Amino acid sequence: MDNEKNTGQVTEQQLTDRDVTAHTAALWKYKPVPESPEPYPESICAGESSDGFEVLAASVRGKKHKHEGSNRDDAFAFDFCGGAVIAAVSDGAGSKPLSRIGAKFACDAVLNYAKIRMTAIERDIPDYKKALGKAFDDPDFGRVCSELAGMLRDSCAEAYSAVEAAYEKRKDLPEFEQALGRKPEIKDFSCTLLISVVIPVETANGREYLTAALQIGDGMIASYDENADFGSALVILGAADSGGFAGETEFITTEQMRSPDSLMSRTKIRRGKMTCLMLMTDGVADDYYPNDPQLLRLVLDLRLNGIKRITVDGDSGITDIKIPDPTEYPWVNDSDVRYALQYTKGVLSESGLTLEQLWKNRGLQEKSCLKAFDIVHEKTPKDMLQVWLDNYVERGSFDDRTLLIVNTEV
Repeated sequence: MDNEKNTGQVTEQQLTDRDVTAHTAALWKYKPVPESPEPYPESICAGESSDGFEVLAASVRGKKHKHEGSNRDDAFAFDFCGGAVIAAVSDGAGSKPLSRIGAKFACDAVLNYAKIRMTAIERDIPDYKKALGKAFDDPDFGRVCSELAGMLRDSCAEAYSAVEAAYEKRKDLPEFEQALGRKPEIKDFSCTLLISVVIPVETANGREYLTAALQIGDGMIASYDENADFGSALVILGAADSGGFAGETEFITTEQMRSPDSLMSRTKIRRGKMTCLMLMTDGVADDYYPNDPQLLRLVLDLRLNGIKRITVDGDSGITDIKIPDPTEYPWVNDSDVRYALQYTKGVLSESGLTLEQLWKNRGLQEKSCLKAFDIVHEKTPKDMLQVWLDNYVERGSFDDRTLLIVNTEV
């Protein structure tokens, strides 16, 4: 220090990632959900099990929205139908003042319509699950896949119609005109849309899952098989859409999103082993970039924080590994409240392991999770998912966060 004073030079200390996040986490301010027309809850979560599936979902208001006092714009919806799961996630455009309404109406419309179509498929093709278990080149397999793909595309049309109806109902209401300082426009309701249906089928290789997915806009749809090798465990089922300019994304209110050809190119169908499907808005997906393989780090974060179970298959076989304590940051809603969370990044940094090594080492995951430190924030996975989404800290992350998880074989 004396040498620095004598020479007039100052040693620049390099800040760690943890130093930066600790500093920025304390800068966020909190303003409650505004008293605007149709304010939406700050956060929501849900969890249900049926027919061998467990679905967990949560949506939380982003730090920027809390700081500015604006609404949460994300939405989700899911239900069970004929032994299948139907799920939808939507991100209301942050620059559009009524996008939260569009997102909710879009998800609800998808769910309502898809359930009707799934019931019709069951009625018209009673053995449709048997057909989905046949060879990929079998005409029966192709017929049912075509029906499912058409259902997803038509669901998007229903979502747009629902958003349009929501706009028509509100465009002349004085409270909306007063809030906006002008009459509402259809683009004020802009939102993305991610849809999936998951169907269990019996094949020559045993139980597999047929997943049909369609994505408009950013976010991510992905599945994984925890019993597969690391390199083949993750499957990306969606692709973030970009608009005509950098940083743009597509919305269901975009004209081309009503084109059957455009929707067909966004439709993906896959059959294979799967233990989990995840649908998420970009508020989560962007924090795990590049998504392949970093979405496996997301899975580990869910395990380490008690949201997903860890199946321990014997001793870890690794000794003298340094495991970091869970990290606490002030909660944006109340700086006096802190939730200790465990970060896969921290475990990898302290242990020197790679993501692949930690993924394979469930014994070490067990030793690193919150439960190993006698920390329990919430009793149910859905509530813990909400707490984790609302409190994990990542540099440059401040958007709404929504994550829907479909666990299979539970």
